[in-house]
Amino acid sequence: MKNNLPRIVLLIALLAMPVARAENLIDIYKLAQENDATWTASQASYRANLEKGTQGRSLLLPSVSFNANYSRNYLQGTTTNLVTGGELSGSDVYSITGYALQLTQPLFRMSNMAAYAQGKISVSQADAELAIARQDLILRTGQAYFDVLAAQDALEYRKSEKAAIEGQLNLSQRNFAVGNATVVDVHEARARYDLAAADEVSTENDLQVRQEVLATLIGRQAGVLSHLAGKIALPKPDPADPEQWVKAAADQNLNIKVQEFLLAIADEEVNKNRGGHYPTLDLVASHTYLNQGGSVFGIATDATTNQVGVQLNVPIYMGGYTSSRVREAVARLEQSRDSLTLARRQTARQTREAYLAVTSGAVRVQALEQAQVSSQKALESTLIGYESGVRTGVDVLNSQRELYRTKRDLSQARYTWLLSRLRLKAANGTLNEADLNEINALLSGV
Repeated sequence: MKNNLPRIVLLIALLAMPVARAENLIDIYKLAQENDATWTASQASYRANLEKGTQGRSLLLPSVSFNANYSRNYLQGTTTNLVTGGELSGSDVYSITGYALQLTQPLFRMSNMAAYAQGKISVSQADAELAIARQDLILRTGQAYFDVLAAQDALEYRKSEKAAIEGQLNLSQRNFAVGNATVVDVHEARARYDLAAADEVSTENDLQVRQEVLATLIGRQAGVLSHLAGKIALPKPDPADPEQWVKAAADQNLNIKVQEFLLAIADEEVNKNRGGHYPTLDLVASHTYLNQGGSVFGIATDATTNQVGVQLNVPIYMGGYTSSRVREAVARLEQSRDSLTLARRQTARQTREAYLAVTSGAVRVQALEQAQVSSQKALESTLIGYESGVRTGVDVLNSQRELYRTKRDLSQARYTWLLSRLRLKAANGTLNEADLNEINALLSGV
């Protein structure tokens, strides 16, 4: 009893240790929000782009400038009397100090008004781009998470398959030793076992690669991940009409909205450059002070001046620069129109593809679920036939391979279907964290 006491204490300590909770999809998403460099860079870009609104508005507001000066003057010269012809020489040293305060309020500047409009549009564009970045983070998180789960499932099935092949190899060798199996069965089982061992190594490498992708996203290696709790429901998209999804995407897709904002900015850029041909009118108010201790004539000055007025500037000719900028802006506007057309067409195509991926993916999952049941029954029947001598070891190996291949394909198909639902929402412009929560509810700890 005394010898067993340390073991009992160790067992109690192990039982008392808290079991680490598996990390689910929401846990990984929160980590990605904190650590993903792409997302944090998008947030910094958003904050920078918000300043464009302030910059555009500043062009319509008053500007105030202040300058001051001080100089020390050394005067020496000769003056000739035009009547007597005599000359008078002299010198003087005096200082000049002064300052000026000026306020300029634009009254009419077409370029500035266009820049102000651009600033407001840029803020809306920044909002849409940040929303795109958030949706992209959701998609990348889901992709990385389910890629790891798929690789883990694949490795588990590879190991199970190898163990089953090893069992069949041992059985074939025993049967061959007593004359109940052929050498073909032994060689085939050995070849399948060696191939399964090689595939296991390849699958382990693939799992490590996918784990590194997830680690890059969240800033550290992930712990144990929650898996799907079991068979999942496969609801059809609502509405069950791809064209309604395409129509909704045309109004809500964020990439289209960004291109629309870019088109509006390009249109204002044309107005801004055309403003170079228009006159400008400003309200100008100034306050100046001058203290001059001397002059050529020996007269000191101490003066304060206040001025209020308007200033008109009319451009005449700038060597064709303004006209060239207008032509460039018009060409950029046409480019933006074409980019918007392309974005609409690509969104329509991507929405249809995502819709088909959801609907066909559901059919594929259901077919593979039935195929798994059939493959399991086929393997059981083949094993019975092998024991009774009507089926060969090769038949058993083929049945095992089909069963584990079906399990692997079913696992991947489920993850692909879940990701397809997220992509359909993203194409529609409505993907958000609630969609992740919905999927996360399907997961359970390991």
